[in-house]
Amino acid sequence: MSETESKKRKHEDEGKKCPFHSFVVTSPDSIAAAAALQGPLKQENLEKHVSLFSKEQTHESKAPEINIISTSDPFDTRMGSGGGTLAAIDAADSQNKCDKGSILIIHAGGQSSRCPTQMTLGKAWTDLPLATGECTNPTYILMESLSNMMSNLPNGSIVVAASDVILDLPIECPIDFEQVPHNKVLGLAIPAKLMTATNHGVFHINGSQSLSDDANMIHIKSADAFYQKPTIDHMRKMEGCTFLHENEEVAWIDTGVVIFLPDAADALRDLVKNELSIYSESGLRKRMENDGEIYNSEKEAASVLITKKLELYSHLLLAIPTVGAKATTLEEARLKAYLQDEANADFSSEELTLIFQKLSSFELDVCTVPGGSFIHLGTSKEMLDFMVNGSSIETQGVKRGNVAFRLSDHKHSFLNGVKVGERNVTMYSMIDSTSSPLGDSSIGTNSLVEYCHLEKSTIKVGANCIVSALRGSCKKIIDLNSNMIIQMLPLRKESEKVPDQYVVLYLGMTDEIKKHGKCYGKPFDELFQETGIESIDVWDSGCKKQYMWNAKIHPVIALEGPDYELDWEPFLWIHQYKVAGKDGFSDPVVKNSVKKWKAIQRLSLSQIQGNADASLEFIYRWNTLPKQVKSKVQYTAQNIKDILLSRRHEEVSFDFATQRLFGNVRQIKRTEELELGIEVFRDVILSSIRDSNFDVGSRAFMLWSSLCLNIAKMMADRDTPKPEHVCKYSVSPNFHRLDVAEIVNFQDYVALVDEIASAIIIAFNEFHRELVEDCAKYLEQAASNLTSKCVVSSIPPIETGKCSLPQAEVWVISNAPARIDLSGGWSDTPPISYEFGGAVVCLAVQINRRKPLSARCRRTRTFKGIKLTVESRDINTGDLISSSSVHVKKVQDLSDFRNPRAKCALLKCAILALKLVSVVSSTDTTDMDSILSSLLGESIGLEIISTSMLPQGSGLGTSSILAGCVLSCLGQCVGIDEVKDLPFVIKTVLNLEQLLSTGGGWQDQVGGLYGGLKLCTADKNVIPVHVHVEEHDIPAENISEINKRLVVAYSGKPRLAKNILQKVLRQWAERSPTTMRTVKDLVAGAHKCIDAIQRNDFKNLGQLINEYWAQKKSMAGENSGVEPIEVNKIFSKLIHEGVCDGATLAGAGGGGFLALLLSEGKSLRDAKTVLARDVDIDESTVKWYFCEICSEGLDTFESSGSEEFSLQWHCNKTMRMG
Repeated sequence: MSETESKKRKHEDEGKKCPFHSFVVTSPDSIAAAAALQGPLKQENLEKHVSLFSKEQTHESKAPEINIISTSDPFDTRMGSGGGTLAAIDAADSQNKCDKGSILIIHAGGQSSRCPTQMTLGKAWTDLPLATGECTNPTYILMESLSNMMSNLPNGSIVVAASDVILDLPIECPIDFEQVPHNKVLGLAIPAKLMTATNHGVFHINGSQSLSDDANMIHIKSADAFYQKPTIDHMRKMEGCTFLHENEEVAWIDTGVVIFLPDAADALRDLVKNELSIYSESGLRKRMENDGEIYNSEKEAASVLITKKLELYSHLLLAIPTVGAKATTLEEARLKAYLQDEANADFSSEELTLIFQKLSSFELDVCTVPGGSFIHLGTSKEMLDFMVNGSSIETQGVKRGNVAFRLSDHKHSFLNGVKVGERNVTMYSMIDSTSSPLGDSSIGTNSLVEYCHLEKSTIKVGANCIVSALRGSCKKIIDLNSNMIIQMLPLRKESEKVPDQYVVLYLGMTDEIKKHGKCYGKPFDELFQETGIESIDVWDSGCKKQYMWNAKIHPVIALEGPDYELDWEPFLWIHQYKVAGKDGFSDPVVKNSVKKWKAIQRLSLSQIQGNADASLEFIYRWNTLPKQVKSKVQYTAQNIKDILLSRRHEEVSFDFATQRLFGNVRQIKRTEELELGIEVFRDVILSSIRDSNFDVGSRAFMLWSSLCLNIAKMMADRDTPKPEHVCKYSVSPNFHRLDVAEIVNFQDYVALVDEIASAIIIAFNEFHRELVEDCAKYLEQAASNLTSKCVVSSIPPIETGKCSLPQAEVWVISNAPARIDLSGGWSDTPPISYEFGGAVVCLAVQINRRKPLSARCRRTRTFKGIKLTVESRDINTGDLISSSSVHVKKVQDLSDFRNPRAKCALLKCAILALKLVSVVSSTDTTDMDSILSSLLGESIGLEIISTSMLPQGSGLGTSSILAGCVLSCLGQCVGIDEVKDLPFVIKTVLNLEQLLSTGGGWQDQVGGLYGGLKLCTADKNVIPVHVHVEEHDIPAENISEINKRLVVAYSGKPRLAKNILQKVLRQWAERSPTTMRTVKDLVAGAHKCIDAIQRNDFKNLGQLINEYWAQKKSMAGENSGVEPIEVNKIFSKLIHEGVCDGATLAGAGGGGFLALLLSEGKSLRDAKTVLARDVDIDESTVKWYFCEICSEGLDTFESSGSEEFSLQWHCNKTMRMG
């Protein structure tokens, strides 16, 4: 067994033991220290986040009780890092029940001026959202990693660490202290690149360095020297100071962790009790008592008595020699150098000599950790880069393979109505912009948003920003430019009677704090010159050091009223100035903003440090806000449930359920929020189906499908890899009855819901995007099935042969015009039509003087069963272009009726809609001949042919109108009298389209089966759908004018309405404010169109048609393909040139026919000429047709001869009879 394995085994056998009796965490001041005990150092938080304090760990460990001490320099007097260390030792020893117990001191840092957002609470509490668990921070990490690494630390030792670094230290092999003399002081060093080393302390270890051994092995080595911030040249001159590690030239840099073993620790204890007792609270009190002076406060006394800062490195460690120093320099010479060091100038030679004599007998060695890594969080930019890079997909964390610091880009946040860019981090924030009248919020690339609580507000965060602790509601857009820092902090109050006040810390990312440099990223002098702000506005009169540190630029505000309104007016000018410079100040709003900024109280960073209430901020961050986020999630879930069950037209967003699905790694994970969302779906769907509220269940199914599609897209965007092993699981429930709209079996739906929920969990575990997409498909199908329940009308049993039958071999022919929708389309589409109410205006039109759609049916003795044919013919000649036929001999031949792309699917559905065959199964081998014999009283076949003279996917209502033609001729051919009733045909077409699974509304069949101009409406909340048709007469002169102006052209691109339909239905299920406004405008536009036509106001009609086209595009949503590029060019050109007043694509859009309303005095020739002149428009694919209003709708008649087809069958009755 190797040495590494032996030590690792020993460490595991002993179990984790905490070597420290006391943890001392120092804070910038006493208020922050007290606040930390109520926040991160509270016992319940330590138990939750630090395994050392977990109940299981403390129960198993035999280690003594650990003291948690939160302190600051006594009386908030700055004593330096050495003075703070001695004060912490005294505080720990005074509370330690064990004599000389081991102490871990973690310094939270002083002013943190280079990272202002950490100034009030300290860098020790910089929150790090781990991808694998809860949030952590540098202090927790140091507690955990140093306790593990030093599990064998000799009792009585003292370890000092700085919290402005994050250390990744291997824990498998703890430091072996058994052979180490107790008079040693040990630094902790890791290998780092030379450029990094120039900003840190460097240990020089003489001799060759080899890191070929286990990277987790820790060695204690003698140090030849210790250099503070050496140059690269200096390091390279010192033999053994630099060496190669992973093909990089590196050096051993100091991590800020110093280990004083027992004898050296005793010396520190002795110093703080005697020579340096003034650097302890007890010693300082004694000095005050003996001073004889009268002070207003202990703080004032301490500030007078403490005249020198004692530093850990320059005053204490500098007195401790390395082996190299001992070997090359006599003690007398070392003392002389120590006394002459410029860092020690504040102390007298006597004081320094006392320190030197106490410490110089010890030896400074180094623990080298080859496998360790080191991250310094010195500046705001360094912290932001660490947070963003640590959570990015590209970097897979700060260091590849470093699991400990792989961060999450989203932790415990609720974002609603917020567009989030790439590579940013949000944690413990709640931003809800759904009820903001100013629109959605957005977070830019590489930005950090933490601890924000904004309701009814819109915030626009630029790139590379830090946004911390903003709270309240705002009536103006909070617009933050890129590279900005903003933080909101509570101020201390003298009494409870004083209203709560906050300071808004607002500055540029690159503003230098301790220099007269930049403000908001602009040089101060330039800012003053261009804004009218003066130096006296920012600094006190006579101030010599005019730095950002003491610049009073951070406004003090209050949150007003019950909504905690945040007044953003004093800040508006900053954004405008960053965007437009001095030119922006011509705007009166900007001028007023600067005026208000000048008028209100403002603080400097130095004043904020002394006046911010760290205690309130800790409570807000660690207690109040997390509870609010959790409560908001639960409230949102319950509210969504209420919206769905009560059928409210309110927006539903499941953003809360998806925000934490992804961490930094390319994987998806289950979350409480997602499971809560699934629970909402399950409850709503099953309760609604149980109570036959199928509309409610349909919306829930569609929303669940949208959620799955969004998750699948997120997985695709993050390039989620397929699992190494193939996931064989797929959603394939044997719910064949779900395919039949007439049947709802509750247990089938229970099984489907449970199946989908299980599949989603498996998809997450397997990182399987295709499985999530499968779930979406089945959920969408379930939504469609429930919608069908709300659309399908109950048709009483139909009897054939009730009227006289035509002779065998005689065609019964039904023809119909096409339709052009002028306004209101989509409002007729279920579920929109029965949930909101629909209204559509349609014109029945002939194309090239033909009624372009027909169907014919005949009884025939030439074959058995039913022969179905779908054909396409030339509208001018009637020549056959293409055809497709199916011979239905058995019931099973109809089983693919739900597939719109199956051969003759529409004709198959017509047979089912008229209930000639009631139930279809792919295994039903019943002969169609026996069924027809039973229906018609003789053994005879049927032949049904549908004919379209329009291109496929025309958008002119082709399939629905053809369905009406097929039902009419088929019904009359077999003696079904009801098909002579047009409302019955309209209702049955609706049923047929549900069978066909294309969905769709009722405007198509109404538009073509009724002649002329009609307003078609459906009442909301009436199930099943009932369509009302108002036929409107058009004066002859108006018809003539419309016929002159109305032009149609085939775009050359077919489209399947179902593709766009699904996008529309998903948007409708979500009920965004935009969608609701659009549907409302669609319905209103239909009534306006009728009025415009009747008033002969064609200019207004054109405008309404244009608005209608914009509404169609809005309904389909972005990237829907509803408006092809070439179509957009044609419309824009013709309208811009004044050739047409209105333009739209017929039907759903995406292709098909263009419908143009030409301007007064313009002709088709003018349109063609304009387009021909534009080289950017390819008119070759566009085919123009003559179009005119057809006053005649569906017409059914018998053929007079034995011909198989006649072009006359596509003429209106007047022309046909003439």
